[in-house]
Amino acid sequence: QLLGEENQRSFQALYTANQMVNVCDVTDPSTFPAARDLAAAIFSQRNGESQHTIHAMGHCHIDSAWLWPYEETIRKCGRSWVTVVHLMEHNPELTFACSQLGLIPVLRQAQQFEWVRSWYPGLYARIRDFVAKGQFIPVGGTWVEMDGNLPSGESMVRQFLQGQRFFQEQFGRICSEFWLPDTFGYSAQLPQLMHGCGIRRFLTQKLSWNLVNSFPHHTFFWEGIDGSQVLTHFPPGDSYGMHGRVEEMLKTVKNNKDKGRVNHSAFLFGFGDGGGGPTQKMLDRMKRMSNTDGLPRVQISTPDQLFSVLEKESSQLCTWVGELFLELHNGTYTTQAQIKKGNRECERILHDVEVLSTLAVAQDSVFQYPASQLQRLWRLLLLNQFHDVLPGSCIQLVVEDALQYYAEIRRAGAQLQEEAVQSMCRDLLQEEAVQSLCRDLLQPKARSTQSTLVLNTLAWERTEVISRPGPDGTETLALVTVPSMGYALVQEPFVPPQPVAVRKQEDGSIIMENGVIAVCLDTMGHLTSLRLLDSGRSVSP
Repeated sequence: QLLGEENQRSFQALYTANQMVNVCDVTDPSTFPAARDLAAAIFSQRNGESQHTIHAMGHCHIDSAWLWPYEETIRKCGRSWVTVVHLMEHNPELTFACSQLGLIPVLRQAQQFEWVRSWYPGLYARIRDFVAKGQFIPVGGTWVEMDGNLPSGESMVRQFLQGQRFFQEQFGRICSEFWLPDTFGYSAQLPQLMHGCGIRRFLTQKLSWNLVNSFPHHTFFWEGIDGSQVLTHFPPGDSYGMHGRVEEMLKTVKNNKDKGRVNHSAFLFGFGDGGGGPTQKMLDRMKRMSNTDGLPRVQISTPDQLFSVLEKESSQLCTWVGELFLELHNGTYTTQAQIKKGNRECERILHDVEVLSTLAVAQDSVFQYPASQLQRLWRLLLLNQFHDVLPGSCIQLVVEDALQYYAEIRRAGAQLQEEAVQSMCRDLLQEEAVQSLCRDLLQPKARSTQSTLVLNTLAWERTEVISRPGPDGTETLALVTVPSMGYALVQEPFVPPQPVAVRKQEDGSIIMENGVIAVCLDTMGHLTSLRLLDSGRSVSP
């Protein structure tokens, strides 16, 4: 009571007293020793032993595109990482966390490593040496720091797949932590996806930007829609670009909303967003404050060291269930509609290419699955899902780059689709007709009237009406059923139970007859008349 609400020791005493109440039964003296042991643990701590410990990690957040285009980000990565490597060579105790880029360093974005590998191979070789020493630390797990809501579930999985595969191939390890400090909200499906990719720890700080409701925790368990949980930490300083000043240390302790539950927190220091990273001056400040009376303990640490001690202290942590909603930047889900449309179209195209190519491999032993081409196109799409590109919070130069990438995916994807379908045709139909029934019903490219191959790239059986040119050049309709992610052959001659005729009138209206009824639709698609052919009975709206 007397220490006050801002005192770390006060909260430790409060939670200990609460535990004592829980274990002690005043009618059962056998429960007293357990309560005494809890009290003894508090009173046995000497002066300073209850002090909060700050885990300082050098960090350099680089947006893959924002107020600059992708091309400039490549140079930012080179400049920033050279600085970090130079610091580590002169400060062996330094660790860098690269999430997009992070100094322990913490490494986050696989895409940025790929850029450095391609453009600065000498620097990349030095980075790999520091990764092997444990100073340069991969923590991201995804291809880029993507938007947390707009990509499809499949795209989210591909972000982790491409990122974790890159870190495994290049550094011999996958990431055990997922860092996504700067996106505009977090879907409730992310904990489940993290679990499936070998990740049990998550770090961000973006919800400190909320306009109205202050998020109630800095360290907690985040539970997804399937019950999966990940240990989640928000640095209490509410920033990923600290400078190592005294006021920042004091704010970290004072602002911590889980006092008494955990006694450790992250402190990310270094210039960010546009790169730069930690400086020697920041490191010198950390050294001076490492064990200073009146300040929390400060130690240069790693993400693993931080999360390991948080896991040991996690018995009293609270659980947040569902979406982590950011009360800010809501316009990012409506602005730059062409980018959002391009993302969804390209997600569909790559899905269909993979399904059709798989069917072609099953039918034609000569067909080569386009794995390398698909990886290139997926990585282009994943790059455009960066959290300042897909939401549209970037400059016009970035929008132009993104739209060019979508155009390339559409062009190359259409070519790969055509190659897969033609391969199936050679094996199944030889020179017979082809029609693709994907999400949109495409016009048939029939070269004869012997039979039609109908393809369904969706994950459920579909029964639908398709249109196809008849022998005399007129359009005919057919009712077909196609299994999920499969195909069906419609043999000729196809005679429907009732002949179907569709005629367009001079005024633009459409008359359709099937031998039973006749309907008329105006140019807006409104039903204007319905007539029974046998009786001649007519109904008008």
